[in-house]
Amino acid sequence: MDLSLNDRVAVADRAKADLFVSLHFNSGLPNRRVGRLGTYLSDTHRNALEPGAHLRRRSETALPEHAFDEQNYQIAYRLHRELVQSLGLMDRGIRRARFMSVLRGQSRPAVLIEGGYLSNPVEATKIGTGSYRQSLAEAVARALE
Repeated sequence: MDLSLNDRVAVADRAKADLFVSLHFNSGLPNRRVGRLGTYLSDTHRNALEPGAHLRRRSETALPEHAFDEQNYQIAYRLHRELVQSLGLMDRGIRRARFMSVLRGQSRPAVLIEGGYLSNPVEATKIGTGSYRQSLAEAVARALE
Protein backbone atom coordinates (compact mmCIF):
# COMPACT_ATOMS: atom_id res chain seq x y z
CA MET A 1 0.00 0.00 0.00
CA ASP A 2 1.31 3.44 -0.91
CA LEU A 3 0.40 6.18 1.60
CA SER A 4 1.35 9.83 1.42
CA LEU A 5 3.43 11.17 4.30
CA ASN A 6 0.43 13.03 5.75
CA ASP A 7 -1.73 9.90 5.46
CA ARG A 8 0.87 7.92 7.42
CA VAL A 9 0.57 10.36 10.32
CA ALA A 10 -3.24 10.27 10.08
CA VAL A 11 -3.20 6.44 10.30
CA ALA A 12 -1.05 6.65 13.44
CA ASP A 13 -3.44 9.23 14.92
CA ARG A 14 -6.52 7.08 14.20
CA ALA A 15 -4.81 4.04 15.73
CA LYS A 16 -3.77 6.09 18.78
CA ALA A 17 -0.26 4.76 18.24
CA ASP A 18 2.25 5.00 21.08
CA LEU A 19 5.21 5.23 18.67
CA PHE A 20 5.73 6.27 15.05
CA VAL A 21 8.56 4.75 13.02
CA SER A 22 8.66 5.65 9.36
CA LEU A 23 10.97 3.62 7.12
CA HIS A 24 12.09 5.24 3.87
CA PHE A 25 14.43 4.53 0.98
CA ASN A 26 15.93 7.73 -0.36
CA SER A 27 17.28 8.97 -3.68
CA GLY A 28 20.34 11.13 -4.13
CA LEU A 29 20.03 11.67 -7.87
CA PRO A 30 21.89 12.79 -9.81
CA ASN A 31 24.64 11.54 -7.48
CA ARG A 32 24.57 7.74 -7.70
CA ARG A 33 27.29 7.27 -5.08
CA VAL A 34 25.48 8.84 -2.14
CA GLY A 35 24.18 6.26 0.29
CA ARG A 36 24.18 4.89 3.84
CA LEU A 37 21.73 4.48 6.68
CA GLY A 38 20.44 7.58 8.43
CA THR A 39 18.09 7.98 11.37
CA TYR A 40 16.21 11.23 11.93
CA LEU A 41 14.25 12.86 14.70
CA SER A 42 12.57 16.23 14.79
CA ASP A 43 14.73 19.28 15.36
CA THR A 44 14.44 20.66 18.87
CA HIS A 45 13.15 24.11 17.98
CA ARG A 46 11.87 26.01 14.99
CA ASN A 47 13.61 29.33 14.59
CA ALA A 48 10.99 32.05 14.44
CA LEU A 49 11.54 35.43 12.89
CA GLU A 50 10.88 38.36 15.17
CA PRO A 51 8.82 41.17 13.67
CA GLY A 52 11.06 43.55 11.77
CA ALA A 53 14.07 41.23 12.04
CA HIS A 54 14.36 40.97 8.23
CA LEU A 55 15.51 37.36 8.03
CA ARG A 56 17.58 37.39 11.23
CA ARG A 57 16.65 34.47 13.44
CA ARG A 58 16.21 35.60 17.00
CA SER A 59 13.81 33.49 19.04
CA GLU A 60 12.93 29.84 19.18
CA THR A 61 9.44 28.43 19.40
CA ALA A 62 8.92 24.96 20.86
CA LEU A 63 6.97 22.56 18.63
CA PRO A 64 4.37 20.04 19.91
CA GLU A 65 6.51 16.99 19.16
CA HIS A 66 9.26 18.29 21.42
CA ALA A 67 7.46 17.02 24.47
CA PHE A 68 8.92 13.68 23.29
CA ASP A 69 12.43 14.92 22.50
CA GLU A 70 14.23 12.69 25.01
CA GLN A 71 12.22 9.62 23.98
CA ASN A 72 12.78 10.42 20.29
CA TYR A 73 16.52 10.44 20.80
CA GLN A 74 16.57 7.24 22.87
CA ILE A 75 14.49 5.39 20.29
CA ALA A 76 16.55 6.76 17.40
CA TYR A 77 19.75 5.67 19.14
CA ARG A 78 18.49 2.12 19.79
CA LEU A 79 17.17 1.72 16.25
CA HIS A 80 20.24 3.16 14.58
CA ARG A 81 22.69 1.11 16.65
CA GLU A 82 20.83 -2.14 15.95
CA LEU A 83 20.55 -1.48 12.21
CA VAL A 84 24.23 -0.58 11.82
CA GLN A 85 25.45 -3.50 13.94
CA SER A 86 23.21 -6.27 12.69
CA LEU A 87 23.08 -5.32 9.00
CA GLY A 88 26.58 -3.90 8.62
CA LEU A 89 25.21 -0.78 6.97
CA MET A 90 27.30 2.28 6.21
CA ASP A 91 26.45 4.96 8.76
CA ARG A 92 25.19 8.53 8.11
CA GLY A 93 24.46 8.88 11.81
CA ILE A 94 21.53 10.21 13.81
CA ARG A 95 20.39 13.62 12.72
CA ARG A 96 17.77 16.20 13.56
CA ALA A 97 15.64 17.56 10.74
CA ARG A 98 12.97 20.25 10.40
CA PHE A 99 11.89 19.35 6.88
CA MET A 100 10.35 15.92 7.42
CA SER A 101 6.58 16.23 7.51
CA VAL A 102 6.10 12.81 9.11
CA LEU A 103 7.98 14.03 12.19
CA ARG A 104 6.26 17.40 12.56
CA GLY A 105 3.28 17.77 14.87
CA GLN A 106 3.47 14.23 16.21
CA SER A 107 1.64 13.50 19.45
CA ARG A 108 3.90 10.53 20.19
CA PRO A 109 7.61 9.71 19.95
CA ALA A 110 8.53 9.64 16.25
CA VAL A 111 11.61 8.57 14.28
CA LEU A 112 12.34 8.32 10.56
CA ILE A 113 14.80 5.75 9.20
CA GLU A 114 16.40 6.22 5.78
CA GLY A 115 17.20 2.55 5.06
CA GLY A 116 19.33 3.19 2.00
CA TYR A 117 19.43 4.97 -1.34
CA LEU A 118 17.62 3.65 -4.41
CA SER A 119 19.82 5.88 -6.58
CA ASN A 120 22.92 3.99 -5.39
CA PRO A 121 23.21 0.82 -7.55
CA VAL A 122 24.76 -1.28 -4.77
CA GLU A 123 22.16 -0.23 -2.20
CA ALA A 124 19.29 -0.49 -4.71
CA THR A 125 20.23 -4.11 -5.44
CA LYS A 126 20.13 -4.90 -1.70
CA ILE A 127 16.87 -3.01 -1.15
CA GLY A 128 15.34 -4.96 -4.04
CA THR A 129 15.69 -8.26 -2.21
CA GLY A 130 13.03 -9.54 0.15
CA SER A 131 15.69 -10.96 2.45
CA TYR A 132 17.27 -7.53 3.00
CA ARG A 133 13.91 -5.87 3.70
CA GLN A 134 13.04 -8.72 6.08
CA SER A 135 16.38 -8.30 7.88
CA LEU A 136 15.74 -4.57 8.15
CA ALA A 137 12.26 -5.17 9.66
CA GLU A 138 13.65 -7.74 12.11
CA ALA A 139 16.40 -5.35 13.23
CA VAL A 140 13.79 -2.64 13.87
CA ALA A 141 11.70 -5.11 15.91
CA ARG A 142 14.76 -6.19 17.97
CA ALA A 143 15.66 -2.59 18.73
CA LEU A 144 12.14 -1.92 20.01
CA GLU A 145 11.87 -5.02 22.26
